[in-house]
Amino acid sequence: MPFSYRPLYRFNVRQSPLLLLAGLAAATFNATAQAKPLLTLAAANFAFKDTSGEVRDQTAEHARRLQALNEAVRHGLAQNRKINTVLLTCQNDKCNAAEPGLEALAADAKKAGASHLLFGEVHKMSTLVGWIKFAMVDLIQNAPVCERTLSYRGDNDQAWQHAAKFAVRDIESNCIDQQS
Repeated sequence: MPFSYRPLYRFNVRQSPLLLLAGLAAATFNATAQAKPLLTLAAANFAFKDTSGEVRDQTAEHARRLQALNEAVRHGLAQNRKINTVLLTCQNDKCNAAEPGLEALAADAKKAGASHLLFGEVHKMSTLVGWIKFAMVDLIQNAPVCERTLSYRGDNDQAWQHAAKFAVRDIESNCIDQQS
């Protein structure tokens, strides 16, 4: 016996365009109603701590690398379409959690229109091993969003740039995506 096909629903040709439009309108309304405003992030400079005990003075090299790392992190985060980035007014060498301090950074970030603040520290433990520690706080809820510690290997320009790119990816996946 051949299989007989019997439709479950019957649509009138005249009703189909109306149903299609109503479905599209409902889907658009639902997507618009659930859309969150973009997270607005201010990224402070990362502080630097060197406990390697190396004899050679590398202060100038580390200052240059730290500045490049800060710029790379800001640039990388600015490419993220899930957030807006704003600059802090204290964009000098000491615009970090250690100086002028977290309270001053938070006030500056709020004044710039940020809903979130990112701050951190690069810690050079030895010539071979370093850490990037960072945290992101929600300035509206006055609550931490994430806190992470990443390790990197090497103490040269390439290693620091690689660490900056890795930090951006980690911030996006473990901090920003948790807020979206």
